[in-house]
Amino acid sequence: MMNTNVDFIVKLNRVDLITLSSVLITFIAIINAIEGHLYFSMALLFIAMTADALDGMLARKWGLEREFGRYLDGFMDALIYLVVPSIIMIQWQFDGYWSVFILLMIACGCIRLSVFNQVGNIEQKNEASENKDALTVNNESDSPRKKLSYKGMPVFWSVFILAGVMILEPFIGLSLAHIVLAVSLTVFSFYMVIDKPFFKFSSLKQILVLTISGFLIFSLFSLSGSGLASPINTVLLALYLQIPVVIGGVLHMVFVKRNYLSGLALPIHKALFGRNKTWRGIFLVPLLTAFGGMCLMPLEWLIELVTGASLLSQWNLIFLGFIAGIGYVLAELPNSFFKRRIGVKAGEVPEDKKYWFMALDQLDSAFGVAIAYWLVLGISLETAWVYIISFPITALLVKQWLFNHNLKSSAA
Repeated sequence: MMNTNVDFIVKLNRVDLITLSSVLITFIAIINAIEGHLYFSMALLFIAMTADALDGMLARKWGLEREFGRYLDGFMDALIYLVVPSIIMIQWQFDGYWSVFILLMIACGCIRLSVFNQVGNIEQKNEASENKDALTVNNESDSPRKKLSYKGMPVFWSVFILAGVMILEPFIGLSLAHIVLAVSLTVFSFYMVIDKPFFKFSSLKQILVLTISGFLIFSLFSLSGSGLASPINTVLLALYLQIPVVIGGVLHMVFVKRNYLSGLALPIHKALFGRNKTWRGIFLVPLLTAFGGMCLMPLEWLIELVTGASLLSQWNLIFLGFIAGIGYVLAELPNSFFKRRIGVKAGEVPEDKKYWFMALDQLDSAFGVAIAYWLVLGISLETAWVYIISFPITALLVKQWLFNHNLKSSAA
């Protein structure tokens, strides 16, 4: 009797199938790139990134980690983050002598992936003190603890770099966009192979927020067709208006970390808002965001020099930053008041509802700043909504940076 059993070289498990789903997604992305649908191809890359983020987590959760999975994931990374972006770049007329920078990225990316397959993630010690809110009293310090980092800059940043430059292109022109991309790829390639730790996103939710947002943004650009400049204008203005808040927030964390102006670090009303909402934050944040608005002046000059028109010429930039700070600090107070009323202590989050409270903590200030911009400066409702949607993504990235520079003990 004939033996009908067939032995394959490897038996795939559920996680391997999730990893391999990227093959179909990237194949469709390649076809769309070749046919000139570059924005939709970029949108698909963000979906492939989502699958890439899920497979490792699920492998650990289901106890299916194995060496084969790491190697398979490495090949998928090369496809998603090196091959497909290279095809998109070439279709974006980044060819000819520009191809040298693509070649550099691919070579360094392959080296980086090979090293990762050999050593995996590395451990660092991080010493920081945590401040949950923008208006926090800093009295305690956390003990040193280990955090995982990458050895060299991970290859998935190729998608973020290409996405950023493609968004800028309608405003700076294709020639200047190619120069920006060439410089970015050179720096990126260098950091992929340099022997230094590079921060690793501390949770899956951070990656999912970035990838899903990227998919939605580039899907919108793809659907807009020839009217691409209009939605990009809205997104770019919303992101641009976040700069004063980012600068002010980072500087405020420095003040809190160093305990500057400690005489003002007194609770506004401990019973109503808890101990973390202080007079220092109320007075200091608007002044620091006003300084952040002032920092836009050289950027405005550069944009006007390149494009012939600045983005915020109709507004006083210092006043713009000050208004953003007022909206930021005032919007946090109702959130704190609500949490105190339902028995949630300052700096704590109920474990069974932590995602709801984390979302609320990200969105309160976004609403406050967007409403302040809308009421006082007269930005469009579309820009205000994009600001609200995109601000949590910016906040996660900034918190990760603060965590990486020991200004926060958590990136959450």
